[in-house]
Amino acid sequence: MMTVQELYDLAIKLGIESDPRGTTFVKRQLKKQAEEYDKLSKDKKQYFDKEYLTNPYSDTRILYAPNTDIKVKKIFAGIDCNESELLLADRLGDIDAVISHHPEGIALADLHTVMDLQIEMLERAGVPVHIAEGLLEGRIGEVGRGLLPVNDQKPVDVARLLNIPFLNTHTVTDNMVTMFIEDLLTKNKKNIDTVGDIMDILMEQPEYQKATKIKSGPQIFLGSRKRRTGRIAVTEMTGGTNGSKEMFEQLSRAGVGTVIGMHMREDYKKEASKHHINVVIAGHMSSDSLGMNLLLDQYEKRGVEIVPVGGLIRVSRLKTKKAPVKKKKSASKKRK
Repeated sequence: MMTVQELYDLAIKLGIESDPRGTTFVKRQLKKQAEEYDKLSKDKKQYFDKEYLTNPYSDTRILYAPNTDIKVKKIFAGIDCNESELLLADRLGDIDAVISHHPEGIALADLHTVMDLQIEMLERAGVPVHIAEGLLEGRIGEVGRGLLPVNDQKPVDVARLLNIPFLNTHTVTDNMVTMFIEDLLTKNKKNIDTVGDIMDILMEQPEYQKATKIKSGPQIFLGSRKRRTGRIAVTEMTGGTNGSKEMFEQLSRAGVGTVIGMHMREDYKKEASKHHINVVIAGHMSSDSLGMNLLLDQYEKRGVEIVPVGGLIRVSRLKTKKAPVKKKKSASKKRK
């Protein structure tokens, strides 16, 4: 059993530990936020979002909770949870909280501010940081302006009226799946020569196996199974949403031959094609499910029951300990 606050705090902790930029970088950014807050006037401090002081992921939030000390035994967990899932949770009556992967409310309104993470992702792939910043600057503004007219508080209002704790964990679990995939590629580095090898490695994961059965598994968007990978970059897994499509030219110049992501728009695909980059799309719901499952396993270890909804492909990686097998006495031994 955990409290709402403990669910949230653990998610942030694991997100930081999995952050591609490293924990030192993230903690330094949090320190800078605190310094900026201290410099603000009293009038401006009332509008400052204090979550920025401890949470580096503005798209991961407690969206509603009457009390963050509420004990949680059973949760609805999904990729997309909104009014429907909240109403169903209320109808069932024994659901203590609802956790969505994709952001709603203030977390959706502030989604664009996590996109700075992609600057370091591009730099890790070999793109000079000043170019990465230039590419992302315009795209971040575009995403932010696009979110302004969205009625993002609708599901939060429903949670409040039903009095159901409502959270979402976006970039934290995207970080977790990014680290998981990168570790997977590193462990299998000697066995990867072609794009087909990447596909085979991804397909060892149960989320991708199950997704393939429902026609949403990993696909090669550009290239073929026989094409050599060159340098591989997992650039399309975390950082809010898709970055700038102009990044593909810079990635190609940096020597990247293959990118792995969750999803890709057609205009982005065309741009990648111009620069002869292979594109492996692991799948959106399946990759989000993998990231969520890594977090949900930690909740389950602490006694929280998980009820998958909202498109979540639930797979638990917890190993159940088998009871020791008692050895039978040898028939040849004399009994006293």
